[in-house]
Amino acid sequence: MYKPRRVPEVWFWKSDQMRIFSLGASLEYEEVNRSPFFPDLDKALLLRYIAYPDQYDAVNEFIQAIRSR
Repeated sequence: MYKPRRVPEVWFWKSDQMRIFSLGASLEYEEVNRSPFFPDLDKALLLRYIAYPDQYDAVNEFIQAIRSR
């Protein structure tokens, strides 16, 4: 699905876990710890807010957390 279109990075969120896959030089996806597009993004921090019931609160608190770092 993604590979024929050469999508460079794919993220999956399931069961409170986030997995990031990057398309390598061999045109195979490899799981990576950090996004090449967002290398400073902390997955644990993002996961803290991704399941918030209120999206507005989640975005605001996430922005505040990033700014305080």
